[in-house]
Amino acid sequence: MPFQVRQFVWCRFPFIEEPLRPGPSEHVAYVADVRQLHGKPHLTVMAIYTTTTAWEPGARLPLGVLPIGSEIAQKMRQKSFVMDARKVAFVPATPRFFPRLDFSDKGIIHTASRSFHGLVQNTLLELARRPELVVKLGPDGPGIASRKAKDER
Repeated sequence: MPFQVRQFVWCRFPFIEEPLRPGPSEHVAYVADVRQLHGKPHLTVMAIYTTTTAWEPGARLPLGVLPIGSEIAQKMRQKSFVMDARKVAFVPATPRFFPRLDFSDKGIIHTASRSFHGLVQNTLLELARRPELVVKLGPDGPGIASRKAKDER
């Protein structure tokens, strides 16, 4: 298995404008799950979006947005950022989405603690009760077959 849950990896995270295709450049993503989906010849990675977009100091973060402080970010050679669990991609574990897959480190830049992953899981459970807040991207995501059919019409 190329990735494990709890890892931050380089990913060509899909954009909302092109939800089924790899994004144009690499971006740090958080691996929330990896599994073999029925009928898929590859592993599917459930990745959570990250952004360095600054939030107003002292502003309350929306449900699903988790800050990554400077201490952890520095371990990744990044500046502080946030994970936005309201944007999730279900993508194949292939070089199209993970261009560093063939590198010795596979593009893995950090493994989060189990306690942090527990926070992520709790956040995803809360968001499951508010599905209207979540954008699901990627060719392996739930309901993709119906979305592809609709796009082809």
